[in-house]
Amino acid sequence: MCRINVFVTALWLTVAIGSGTPDIIRLSEERSNIVPIVLNGTYGKVYLEEVNNAVEYIFEFMNLQVSPTQPARIMVECNSSNRTYPVMVVVQQQKGVLSWQLPLVVESRTHLFQYSRTSRTLCPDNNYYSPHHQGVGRTNVVTVSVSTASPYNVTFSLCVGQEDNFSVKLSEERTVYVSPAEPQYYDFKFEDSVETVLLRVDSDDDICMTVSIQNKSCPVFDLERNVQFEGYWQTVNRRGGITLTKTAFPLGFYVVFVVKCDDWDCSGSYETVKVGRNKSLKFSIKPSITHHSYIISTVVALLVISLFYIFSIVVSVVYFIKQRRQQLLDNGPLDDASIQSPQSPLGLPSSYGQIQTPSASSDLTSPDSVIRCHSDSSLDETDIDMMQDADSDKDVFRTKTFLTVMDLARKNPRILRKKSQLYLWNLLTVAVFYSLPVVQLVITYQQVLNQTGNQDLCYYNFLCAHPLGLLSDFNHVYSNISYILLGLLFIFLTYRRDVMHRLCDDRLDKYFGIPQHYGLFYAMGAALIMEGVLSACYHVCPNHSNFQFDTSFMYVISMMCMLKIYQTRHPDINASAYATFGVLAVVILVGMCGVLGGTLYFWIGFTIVHLMTCLALSAQIYYMGRWKLDLGVFRRVFIVIYNDLRAGPWHCIKPVYPNRMVLLILGNVCNWALAVLGLMYHLRDFATYLLSIFMANLLLYCLFYIVMKLCHRERILMQPLIYILLSFASWGAALYFFFNKSISWALTPAQSKSYNQPCEVLDFFDKHDVWHFLSAASMFFSFMVLLTLDDDLIFVHRSQIPVF
Repeated sequence: MCRINVFVTALWLTVAIGSGTPDIIRLSEERSNIVPIVLNGTYGKVYLEEVNNAVEYIFEFMNLQVSPTQPARIMVECNSSNRTYPVMVVVQQQKGVLSWQLPLVVESRTHLFQYSRTSRTLCPDNNYYSPHHQGVGRTNVVTVSVSTASPYNVTFSLCVGQEDNFSVKLSEERTVYVSPAEPQYYDFKFEDSVETVLLRVDSDDDICMTVSIQNKSCPVFDLERNVQFEGYWQTVNRRGGITLTKTAFPLGFYVVFVVKCDDWDCSGSYETVKVGRNKSLKFSIKPSITHHSYIISTVVALLVISLFYIFSIVVSVVYFIKQRRQQLLDNGPLDDASIQSPQSPLGLPSSYGQIQTPSASSDLTSPDSVIRCHSDSSLDETDIDMMQDADSDKDVFRTKTFLTVMDLARKNPRILRKKSQLYLWNLLTVAVFYSLPVVQLVITYQQVLNQTGNQDLCYYNFLCAHPLGLLSDFNHVYSNISYILLGLLFIFLTYRRDVMHRLCDDRLDKYFGIPQHYGLFYAMGAALIMEGVLSACYHVCPNHSNFQFDTSFMYVISMMCMLKIYQTRHPDINASAYATFGVLAVVILVGMCGVLGGTLYFWIGFTIVHLMTCLALSAQIYYMGRWKLDLGVFRRVFIVIYNDLRAGPWHCIKPVYPNRMVLLILGNVCNWALAVLGLMYHLRDFATYLLSIFMANLLLYCLFYIVMKLCHRERILMQPLIYILLSFASWGAALYFFFNKSISWALTPAQSKSYNQPCEVLDFFDKHDVWHFLSAASMFFSFMVLLTLDDDLIFVHRSQIPVF
């Protein structure tokens, strides 16, 4: 860069003089009057001299022994110069020229900073490129010229010494002091037995600096204005690091430290801007893992996941053998005695709380049994409407105070099964069209990072980011394989259960147990696979812009699970696949807007929409879909309140459906609490907040379902109980690793690096990788809970299965 500038200047002077420009001729005449003072310099000696527009000092250092490990370092200080008449310093070597001026002017976004003292390290001559590979002599001549255009005497001091600790050894820790005008860089060469190293930088202050990794070649870019021109670079305040391979730097590399004149790039503020910005830091270069460690870590992860497959196969074989033996003992298909009588375990007759149909009444016992009710939603016998057309009017049988699954399983099962399969096909369609541009985008991100060297583009855990091929962070991409493999396993288990269900007695499918529609289960498994794919894409280059890739299918999974829980006892009134994915599209759009522009006004608007949606869904769920929001809603509300007041004040307060009211009150309290927290602490991480709304509602609904199941004296079999315990344990462990984060894209890249942590498992995986494995297992166990939770109702007549 400096050589090009000298050449251009000389050419310009030649052309100008040749054209007879008077100013240039006058300048040439003035320069001819300068008296050069040549001194033989001594290394380590401090020279204190004066210069003006008639005097130029030239120092020749002749006796420097050439050593790539001990380059020269020049310190120049001048307190009396100014920007109008700066002092020019030009350093000439055998193969290069380095120049700068005093005061050294460094420009920030708001100020110009002037530094009267500078120190620069000279690049060893043998690292300058030569097409004929010509070396340098045993001695190296360094010529330093100091001049100024000032008519007044300007005092300066000069000292040229040698860098005795220029080369950094493996695992050696160095303490360095850097300022904007006194950058430092050091040399590192790979040992024969080392293929990969980890550079780690630590500091106790928040002064912003740039750490650059450059090829071992000259010139070295060690000023703020040009440090980003070569190699890899990143901004650092308290912690930084990067993994480097011998393949990328076969001859070794230079580690360059340049302090910035302000902290905008590190903190986004100017609070710590000051002239005296001396930064103290420690750095070390340690060997990283070998290719053998890559293989061991990846294989161990696969073996751990394969345990789920082995366990599932063993359990399936055991259940198959047990079922086979039972069939041999029974000597045929299920007999009538093996099917539980429709008499309710709570002592309720089949006719209690529902309008009987001819088809259903033929399978039910006599209504002469003693009526006992343990549900808060029960009525007296005199309150039951016995209209003849009640069996065909949804507004009648869906608004009864005690509903059973038979009341909400009247539609054709074949049609419901087909509609349930639409969830899977819609999800696959969305997945293909969503994932293809995502893959293309993250590949572009990775290519831009590799080409520009800008490590701030991606929010890696630089202390545990193992490169492989084109990927800078292979381990965080690879750990998402747990989602993919466990999603495939869940689809396999769902398919096995689907096949077994088709082979069962038709009476079971028509009148007994929970109606089985597996479309949502298949969609949940596919969504888990896509979560792994998109999470892997996000971790190719994690940053503020593409975090939505990591959360999009988490929204899908949480909504699918809530729909499945609701579908279990409301098979006829579940949301359609088209409406579901339409809502999800709006959710993802809102998430994107919140991430890109999460202002206070956006948070207020989102909170209002969130709470209004909760109220609308509450009314929809409370009235089993028989509630309509139109212009007549206020009239209908007035009529209901008027009739209740006429019947007595207690009727106006007492809910008609207490069980549903409890669920909805808890859900609304939870959502109102989340809304308040969101308004109080509206941070940049809107995507995580939005996901927490879905996950909190899902957890609350799951707990409510389990509690209501126990309140209605339904059993939880051993298999779902084990899955419940495993899911709680794995979710607890997973959330610990999730909140113990190693990056934060809500902050600046430099601030995010302060969260970086070393690898903890096999020296390959960090805590976020462990989160991937544990959260995948947690979702798998949670899916299995939903798949097996109602196995105790297989032989229970649907007229005895309450709706809640």
